[in-house]
Amino acid sequence: MGKKEFDEKHMHDGHRARLFRTAFEAGLDNLSDIQIVEILLMYIIPRKDVNPLAHRLLHRYETLSNILSASINDLASVEGLNEASAIKISVLNELFFQNSMSFLGKKIKLKTLSDIYDLIEACLRYKNVENMLLIALSPTSVVTHKRFLSSNSVSGVSFSVEELANFFSSARPASLIIAHCHPFGKAKPSITDFEGVKMVSDLCRNFGINFIDSFIIGDDGIYSHADDKLVRKYYAVDDLSDNLIGNAEK
Repeated sequence: MGKKEFDEKHMHDGHRARLFRTAFEAGLDNLSDIQIVEILLMYIIPRKDVNPLAHRLLHRYETLSNILSASINDLASVEGLNEASAIKISVLNELFFQNSMSFLGKKIKLKTLSDIYDLIEACLRYKNVENMLLIALSPTSVVTHKRFLSSNSVSGVSFSVEELANFFSSARPASLIIAHCHPFGKAKPSITDFEGVKMVSDLCRNFGINFIDSFIIGDDGIYSHADDKLVRKYYAVDDLSDNLIGNAEK
C-alpha cells in the first residue's frame, strides 16, 4: 500500500468514526441528509469513501425513505452500487420495518375503532406496492398475529383460500381484521375487492371466526367495507397544494 492510499484509508476511517460518534452523541435529527445516508452506506460498503455515492443517491431519490424502498434493480443501476449492495439496502429496509412491527406487536389491545385505524395506517399507509394485512385478535381484542401478503405490484394483491386457511390454523384467531392499500390511489373498492371480502367472510363463518371488517387505505383515507365509507380522511397532496395556492392569492 502506497503512502497516498494509506493516508486516504486512515482519513476515511477517521471520518467514519467521527460521524458515528456524532450520530451517537447528538442524534440523527442533528445530522444532514447526506450524513444520514453516509451512515447507512457505511454499513453496506466497508473501507471506502461513500460521500459521493450518498450525494448520487439523494440526487436520484431525494429522501432516505425513497432510497430504502427502491427496487434492487433500480438501486444497482446507480454508479457505485452493485446488486449485492442493493440487496443489503433492501434487507436493511425490511429490518427497520420489522423492528417497528415488533414494537407494535407487543400486547396491542384494540379497544376502539381509532386503535384499529392507527394500526393499519402504521402498517400500510406508506407502502409503495399493494399489500394485504391479516390481523388476528384474541377473545379480549389483543393482536396475536399479523401477516403481510404482497404482490410487489402497485395495482393488485391476491390471496388464496388455502393461504387464509393456513393463517387461521397458525394464528387461531377469535376475530379477524383484513386491510390492504392502494398505493398512489383512492380508497375505493373494486369489484375484485368486494369478491375478496365475501370470500373471507364466508371462510371466517366456516371456521367460527368473528370477521370484524375489511379496510382499504388510499391517498384519501381509510375505507371501511362494513360502513361503506371513508372512516378516516387524509388530505391529498393536490388538496394541500390547492389550499396553499388559494391562501396565497387571498
